[in-house]
Amino acid sequence: HPRRHERRAGATDDAGAAALSAVATLPDFSLTNLAGEQQSIRSWPGKPLLINFWATWCGPCLREIPMLKELQAARPDVQVVGIAIDKPDLVTKFAADMQFNYAILIGQNEAWAAAGALGVNIFALPFTVFTAGDGSVLGVHTGELHAEHLETFRDTVDALAAGRIDVAEARRRIADAI
Repeated sequence: HPRRHERRAGATDDAGAAALSAVATLPDFSLTNLAGEQQSIRSWPGKPLLINFWATWCGPCLREIPMLKELQAARPDVQVVGIAIDKPDLVTKFAADMQFNYAILIGQNEAWAAAGALGVNIFALPFTVFTAGDGSVLGVHTGELHAEHLETFRDTVDALAAGRIDVAEARRRIADAI
């Protein structure tokens, strides 16, 4: 039986909590970027990643974008990657208007497959995967991001990079915040 993908905008944390399965490290997958080229999710070695799955039709997703742009501008040591689960022509037009300052990858079924490879088994938009600079997956948040989520991510990757905490503690901090 093919897995049924539930696609809902604005899932709440309770109803749409994403489960992180046995995926401890970032799997390698490639999706099309805005230039129409395949780009690997591992294109930013050594950088913590905030991987945000979104769509042009998803209201909560669109509310997150200004905050993600601010994070990318303030923290060039962290890479925000937006993965649009949407039609490429819609994303390209939207991106031209939005003037993203972070990487955008595009896919439809391929993007859902990437989510599955990351261990996300509940499909509701938006959802976000947080990784450490070494590719360790730190956590998954389903639903709209808020400033406190980004603050916890920044503080956690800073403490991890400085050697003040280990990956297990980083995962605990992210889990407590999301």
